[in-house]
Amino acid sequence: MTDKLLDKLNTLSAAAKYDVSCSSSGSSRANSNGGLGNAAKAGICHSFTEDGRCISLLKILMTNHCIYDCAYCINRRSNDVKRAAFTVEEIVDITINFYRRNYIEGLFLSSGVMRNPDYTMERITRVAKELRLTHRYNGYIHLKAIPGASREMVHEAGLYADRLSVNIEIPSEQNLKILAPDKSYTSVFTPMNQVCEQLAEYGEDRKHRIKIPRFVPAGQSARIIVGDRAETDLQILQLASGFYNEQNLKRVYYFGFVPVNNDSRLPAIQKPPLVRENRLCQADWLMRFYQFRFDEIVNNDHP
Repeated sequence: MTDKLLDKLNTLSAAAKYDVSCSSSGSSRANSNGGLGNAAKAGICHSFTEDGRCISLLKILMTNHCIYDCAYCINRRSNDVKRAAFTVEEIVDITINFYRRNYIEGLFLSSGVMRNPDYTMERITRVAKELRLTHRYNGYIHLKAIPGASREMVHEAGLYADRLSVNIEIPSEQNLKILAPDKSYTSVFTPMNQVCEQLAEYGEDRKHRIKIPRFVPAGQSARIIVGDRAETDLQILQLASGFYNEQNLKRVYYFGFVPVNNDSRLPAIQKPPLVRENRLCQADWLMRFYQFRFDEIVNNDHP
């Protein structure tokens, strides 16, 4: 690996650490002479399957350049941070070489929004398409569905990815307009609804035809930021409950707000609300695995 490519990897793996759509151990144990495996911090994280297995994923952004100026994001366009961008070929090459060396078992790819959502979605999809068709890569691929991307772009991504996910970010539309004025709830929910509809269509078709492409076989997930505005746990869990019941999401991830920007729109806190994040994760497990309703956990009297 060249020094230039390694520099990109360090920059864009660090930029991806705030995207918690998969679990991460935070390990930084490098390989040694004669050793087996590598848990170096440059891009490799750990996620867990339904049967309890721990798998290593290459977790990176395609670029941290972004046309949006969201208050909470370290990669917003107004921040003076080091910028970088991978080419499609570079990500494919890194993924294949890391996989052959048994560093990773899959790829988690997200991105800042370049030019427009469709342009970004097309480049992300090209990575998965190149891996699947040219290199016949059958490992796990998790892609971000970019809010605002067209139905055609989201559909094509779903043909090559195991899982798609959308960052909901803010639980209420009113606060989304304050913290992320370039985004809208419509642009966020549209790809999620499209994936849900197309999953149902492909599932129905598979009942009648054997040879039909698989579409997002691992389903879709979403992320919600916790603590960047005044939403209650009731509002957050009610939103998550709707995702499970209406969009058939596999999982909602809760991310305690990390104060990385000095912005008057954000709360003046020194550290993320990790206890609250953990309690919401526990409540989420009660809903997903034990069939609790959200209003059995929190309600208007105890929101």
